[in-house]
Amino acid sequence: MTWSVLKNGKKGCNQEHLFQVFTQEEWDAYPFADEEKMKWFKDAKLGLFFHVGISAVGGVDIGWSRHTHKLPDPGEGFIPDEEYDNWAKMLKMEEFNAGEWIDLAVRGGFKYVVIITKHHDGFHMWDTQYSDYKITNAPMGRDYLKELTDACHARNMPVGLYYSQRDWHHEDYEPIDTNAAVRCQEIPYFKMKQGEKWKYGARHPRYIKYMHDTVMELMKKYGKIDILWWDACWFGGMFLEPMWDAMKLEKEVRNCQPHIIINNRASVPGDFDTPECRVGFVQRNRAWETCMPMGKEWAWTGAELKPWKEIMHQFISSVCGGGNYLLSIGAMPNGKIAPEETEYILRIGDWLRLYGDSVYGSRSGPWNPGYYGGSTCKGNIVYLHILNCPEKEKLVLPLEDMEIEKISCLTGQQPDTQQIGGNLILSNICQEKDCVDTILCIVMKKGIVVSEEGLEVKEEADEFQKQHSIYGRILSEAKGAETIDLKRLKKVTALKIFTDSGMLKAEISSDGSKWESVYENSAGKGCLNLEIKNYEAGTTVIGKEIRFIRLNEDKKIIKKVIVYGY
Repeated sequence: MTWSVLKNGKKGCNQEHLFQVFTQEEWDAYPFADEEKMKWFKDAKLGLFFHVGISAVGGVDIGWSRHTHKLPDPGEGFIPDEEYDNWAKMLKMEEFNAGEWIDLAVRGGFKYVVIITKHHDGFHMWDTQYSDYKITNAPMGRDYLKELTDACHARNMPVGLYYSQRDWHHEDYEPIDTNAAVRCQEIPYFKMKQGEKWKYGARHPRYIKYMHDTVMELMKKYGKIDILWWDACWFGGMFLEPMWDAMKLEKEVRNCQPHIIINNRASVPGDFDTPECRVGFVQRNRAWETCMPMGKEWAWTGAELKPWKEIMHQFISSVCGGGNYLLSIGAMPNGKIAPEETEYILRIGDWLRLYGDSVYGSRSGPWNPGYYGGSTCKGNIVYLHILNCPEKEKLVLPLEDMEIEKISCLTGQQPDTQQIGGNLILSNICQEKDCVDTILCIVMKKGIVVSEEGLEVKEEADEFQKQHSIYGRILSEAKGAETIDLKRLKKVTALKIFTDSGMLKAEISSDGSKWESVYENSAGKGCLNLEIKNYEAGTTVIGKEIRFIRLNEDKKIIKKVIVYGY
């Protein structure tokens, strides 16, 4: 969800809470995994995230559905604590077969898996000696984690363990002294009372000891572990390193598993950044991984999945930007992976068997991602991934000192190509409706060196279109409209409103009867950009399912409205 950056380092946007800033001294003191240890991860590109726990019994999202979210986590779930926690006495997963799960990951082209060991609900999916609230005391009665890690090791599948430092079930968990702080609506979702400084609760040191014990148990009990995946990121000061004594614990973890890599969600720099529910910014100097649910929830709920093409575009955009893509699925109460999720995974595998060379082992290419797509590279080969046809007929790619030997098209119809004035110009770019990605294989006369800044592609696209993996495409354009009807529910991500000066109110609705205000203020002459956000699975995401957009103005100030989404 956040990025780790050096003081005065580059930030991908102006949302300060997403960037934890470290001094050079703090950065130098962190025991980063070296480049040799990171190579397999950078080559892998695609991971599968198993979000499975007692929530499978109720068919609801994991952790977040539980009513009580302890400070500093905001909100509350819709399932009473007693009912949710009681699912620990009901979890059977009688048809669970670890080998089948990992075989499916292999067939889907996934190069590593990450397994939930303990989510925010505090239930242990392994046979721990430090709690009775665990899978081996459930009706299932088997060590779920051992079976999965054994299956991974048998198939040479790198395995990561997700461990949530947050624990709303543990009686000693109190990372913020509730006697000295109050909840608030703004990030970091708590405020210290007047005269108080941050401190944890009196019992929290016992929780820290329990947490260190259980994490080291995982490191010692389940063979080689390739990734430790924390989940309590800094997020504008919401979580802090002393809450976990994270630096000490990470050093112990690395001593036990010398090859391991660790994410950045423990308020220390970490080995890689973790944007969530969005594709990360192009970043060539540090590893990153976008994590994304296959639907709206992380675990299986039976709800509708995202369009397969949207998932593929997110995956390809992540790789073009220099990152990995970690796709989350769950399991049904019987322990099987749902047929619709299985189908998506197999379709990904089919695509990768044809075009995986343009992804696996690649690095972010010379041309920065944009509305058109992006690029990857290996040695002297650049793969141009065209995900959307340019708004105008031509796409202009600067070559600088690159010399082209030959160009071939791996998918669909090859565009017309010209080299003029140090640019590669593509025209007559056609994409069939069901085409995921038009891939051009461009062989250069010699190996290329990609700068951290990369090269900007000249295309007719606005700021939303250039980040199409986040904002999608144009759904509707209207001139002076008071109400826009999209005809059916669509995931709307942004509005661009061209106005003269005056007062403006913008509202959205899914059914035309209940309206939510997204803007009510004065508007100057020019263009107003509005992101449409929603709270899903414990985080604020861009995009909300709506059908109607209503615009109220004190006079006729609206010239044009553009709606973006999926």
